[in-house]
Amino acid sequence: MGAQAPRQIKVGEQPESVCRGFDGKLYVTIIGGDVPGDGAIHVVDGDRVSVFAKGLNAPKGIAFVGGFLVTADETDVCKIDAQGQVSRLAGAKDFPQPVEFLNDVAASLDGRAVYVTDMSLPGPMLDPSKERTLWALDSPQARALPAKGCVYRVGLDGKVSLVVPPGDPRLRFPNGVTVSGTKAQETLILGDFFTGNIVSWRNGTLEVLTTGLRGADAVEVEGDVIYVSSWTLGKVWAHDRTTGRTRVLLEGLTTAADFFHDREHRQLIIPDMIAGTLTFLPLE
Repeated sequence: MGAQAPRQIKVGEQPESVCRGFDGKLYVTIIGGDVPGDGAIHVVDGDRVSVFAKGLNAPKGIAFVGGFLVTADETDVCKIDAQGQVSRLAGAKDFPQPVEFLNDVAASLDGRAVYVTDMSLPGPMLDPSKERTLWALDSPQARALPAKGCVYRVGLDGKVSLVVPPGDPRLRFPNGVTVSGTKAQETLILGDFFTGNIVSWRNGTLEVLTTGLRGADAVEVEGDVIYVSSWTLGKVWAHDRTTGRTRVLLEGLTTAADFFHDREHRQLIIPDMIAGTLTFLPLE
């Protein structure tokens, strides 16, 4: 008898990211359609889905930190309280340089801030003649792409600082971010959406840990294993840093977006943006 298919539920139009938050429930960013203000946060309680917060534009990464949900909403970083009230934590004018496409969010280990990736606009990375297809790495279009992507730290007090500057060709389009190490010495693990590089950043030093995981969206770490999803390929991988081996945990999704690593229940909870679902993938 084959393995049972992972459980799936419908959660709304264009879910992008998910985390556990108030009362241990799941909170999902819903990009919605193309109308400004139609973005939302939905709460999942068992199999019941309801609107928790409204009035966002196109929320993406989300994290629960310092008693708030914090999400990246285009060029804003917003926080949401336990009553679902949305307020702006930092706007475009608060950043030290122009921002284009704030994407993933990860809580700092001290619980006082989030790290936010500015991927820069994704359109130039994609071949318009095909569906969700990145330009070949050796193509003229790839060589012409900018290297504007960077990472910020945004405190719950609204203060913003640049952490990972733009310009490194190994991290031109940072998408997923997670934090490891200690409060005194944090290490960021990041995924480059275009190249598929998975890199670490510590003390101003960038190191490539593995590569080839193109369309990298979510990145999470557990011990020597790095979990990565691919928005373009609809896959989820596990990369073992000890053996150097990368294996496919799940494929067949349309757009595997910013999953939540649910350590307590030993699963990945994966939004499929185009399908409008969450997939609950058990881990070994």
